[in-house]
Amino acid sequence: MKVAVVYESRTGNTATAAELIGAAAQELGHEVGVWPTGKANVEFLTDADVVFLGTWTDGIIVAGHRPGDAGRLLEMPGIWGKPTAGFVTYAVHAGKVVDKVGDVVTLLGGEWLGGRAFRRDKLPEGIAGFVVAALDEAEARISTS
Repeated sequence: MKVAVVYESRTGNTATAAELIGAAAQELGHEVGVWPTGKANVEFLTDADVVFLGTWTDGIIVAGHRPGDAGRLLEMPGIWGKPTAGFVTYAVHAGKVVDKVGDVVTLLGGEWLGGRAFRRDKLPEGIAGFVVAALDEAEARISTS
């Protein structure tokens, strides 16, 4: 499959997570492209079979969590009809940011596969399993459509 990983990153943690996600997908034999939202390769994204969309967690430590730079996520090229998994990085607590990334995916026309939050000081913990599960779910959806 062709896998696009698109992200917003403020301090580099989400960029690192995106690169790790891309590397895990590539290790499984998939063709992969990884870009920040403002530099996404539109041609690759248009041809992609599955998308991973990520950002950082914004808000105060215990409340008000939201996807960082959500406006930039909403400006990226459409992912209409594409199976899309979300990921977020966080420092202390991610709240319900993953669900809110799912809302962004829905607004962009993607098919939400679910998502995962990754603590920034524990990268790459859990990334490989997340990628395998998301790609398995995407393949199942693609084969039934």
